[in-house]
Amino acid sequence: MDGIEFKELFKVAVETLREKTITPLLEADATYQEDSENEGIAEMHYLQLDLTEEQRNICNRLLECRDKQDIEYATHAYIAGLYDAFRSLLCRFMW
Repeated sequence: MDGIEFKELFKVAVETLREKTITPLLEADATYQEDSENEGIAEMHYLQLDLTEEQRNICNRLLECRDKQDIEYATHAYIAGLYDAFRSLLCRFMW
């Protein structure tokens, strides 16, 4: 297994772990729930726009790219958090 393959497998494992951890936190977060409702309303308005097929495809591509980038960022932020937690624990044992 090469480094890139391991990295991708690790990211999938971390994403699975993150989803199990974050879902209950987001469900209990009133601000996130309000933001989610607002996003749903904005999507409904977007779908009601009278866009040409080309315009809608362009908008959808932009939204897909942003979603993918946000997911990648969240995964790396979660990995960074794990790394920082482990590093913090190691520092405690070293002192």
